[in-house]
Amino acid sequence: MADDLQLARAASEAALATRGVYRLGTGRFVEAATYGAGEKVSGVVVTPERVEVHIVASYPLEKSVLELAQEIRERVAPEVEGRETDVVVEDVEVIEE
Repeated sequence: MADDLQLARAASEAALATRGVYRLGTGRFVEAATYGAGEKVSGVVVTPERVEVHIVASYPLEKSVLELAQEIRERVAPEVEGRETDVVVEDVEVIEE
Protein backbone atom coordinates (compact mmCIF):
# COMPACT_ATOMS: atom_id res chain seq x y z
CA MET A 1 0.00 0.00 0.00
CA ALA A 2 1.41 3.36 -1.06
CA ASP A 3 1.52 6.35 1.24
CA ASP A 4 -0.36 9.57 0.47
CA LEU A 5 2.66 11.28 -1.09
CA GLN A 6 3.29 8.36 -3.44
CA LEU A 7 -0.37 8.37 -4.48
CA ALA A 8 -0.29 12.15 -4.99
CA ARG A 9 2.86 11.95 -7.13
CA ALA A 10 1.36 9.16 -9.25
CA ALA A 11 -1.94 11.04 -9.67
CA SER A 12 -0.03 14.21 -10.58
CA GLU A 13 2.01 12.43 -13.27
CA ALA A 14 -1.09 10.75 -14.71
CA ALA A 15 -3.03 14.02 -14.85
CA LEU A 16 -0.14 15.92 -16.43
CA ALA A 17 0.20 13.21 -19.08
CA THR A 18 -3.36 13.92 -20.23
CA ARG A 19 -3.59 15.95 -23.42
CA GLY A 20 -5.38 19.21 -22.65
CA VAL A 21 -3.92 19.68 -19.17
CA TYR A 22 -1.75 22.81 -19.13
CA ARG A 23 -0.63 22.42 -15.51
CA LEU A 24 -1.90 21.44 -12.09
CA GLY A 25 -3.83 24.04 -10.14
CA THR A 26 -2.96 25.23 -6.67
CA GLY A 27 -6.43 25.78 -5.24
CA ARG A 28 -8.58 28.90 -5.19
CA PHE A 29 -9.16 29.68 -1.50
CA VAL A 30 -7.14 26.95 0.21
CA GLU A 31 -3.96 25.41 -1.14
CA ALA A 32 -4.62 22.14 -2.96
CA ALA A 33 -1.74 19.88 -1.98
CA THR A 34 -0.73 16.70 -0.20
CA TYR A 35 1.92 17.13 2.50
CA GLY A 36 4.53 14.79 3.84
CA ALA A 37 7.84 14.91 5.66
CA GLY A 38 9.63 17.82 4.05
CA GLU A 39 7.68 17.55 0.80
CA LYS A 40 4.41 18.51 -0.77
CA VAL A 41 2.69 17.63 -4.02
CA SER A 42 0.78 20.66 -5.28
CA GLY A 43 -2.45 20.21 -7.20
CA VAL A 44 -3.46 16.88 -5.67
CA VAL A 45 -5.30 16.35 -2.39
CA VAL A 46 -5.31 12.77 -1.06
CA THR A 47 -7.72 11.70 1.69
CA PRO A 48 -8.52 8.17 2.90
CA GLU A 49 -11.55 7.98 0.57
CA ARG A 50 -10.82 10.39 -2.31
CA VAL A 51 -8.25 12.01 -4.52
CA GLU A 52 -8.89 15.53 -5.77
CA VAL A 53 -6.91 16.67 -8.80
CA HIS A 54 -6.85 20.41 -9.58
CA ILE A 55 -5.97 21.36 -13.14
CA VAL A 56 -5.66 24.29 -15.49
CA ALA A 57 -6.84 23.27 -18.97
CA SER A 58 -5.23 24.36 -22.24
CA TYR A 59 -7.26 26.53 -24.60
CA PRO A 60 -8.38 26.00 -27.28
CA LEU A 61 -10.01 22.90 -25.86
CA GLU A 62 -9.76 19.77 -27.97
CA LYS A 63 -12.68 18.21 -26.10
CA SER A 64 -15.28 19.38 -23.62
CA VAL A 65 -14.29 20.04 -20.02
CA LEU A 66 -16.45 17.07 -18.98
CA GLU A 67 -14.62 14.78 -21.41
CA LEU A 68 -11.25 16.08 -20.20
CA ALA A 69 -12.22 15.46 -16.57
CA GLN A 70 -13.36 11.93 -17.40
CA GLU A 71 -10.10 11.17 -19.21
CA ILE A 72 -8.13 12.40 -16.21
CA ARG A 73 -10.23 10.20 -13.89
CA GLU A 74 -9.53 7.19 -16.12
CA ARG A 75 -5.77 7.88 -16.11
CA VAL A 76 -5.61 8.53 -12.37
CA ALA A 77 -7.84 5.62 -11.25
CA PRO A 78 -5.23 2.84 -11.58
CA GLU A 79 -2.78 4.91 -9.50
CA VAL A 80 -4.93 5.67 -6.44
CA GLU A 81 -5.85 2.25 -5.03
CA GLY A 82 -9.61 2.40 -5.63
CA ARG A 83 -10.24 5.86 -4.22
CA GLU A 84 -12.81 8.06 -5.91
CA THR A 85 -11.26 10.78 -8.07
CA ASP A 86 -12.63 14.30 -8.34
CA VAL A 87 -11.28 16.69 -10.97
CA VAL A 88 -11.44 20.43 -10.32
CA VAL A 89 -10.90 22.62 -13.38
CA GLU A 90 -9.67 25.85 -11.83
CA ASP A 91 -8.89 27.82 -14.96
CA VAL A 92 -8.15 27.77 -18.67
CA GLU A 93 -4.83 28.98 -20.09
CA VAL A 94 -4.74 30.33 -23.64
CA ILE A 95 -1.98 28.64 -25.61
CA GLU A 96 -0.38 30.85 -28.26
CA GLU A 97 0.53 29.01 -31.42
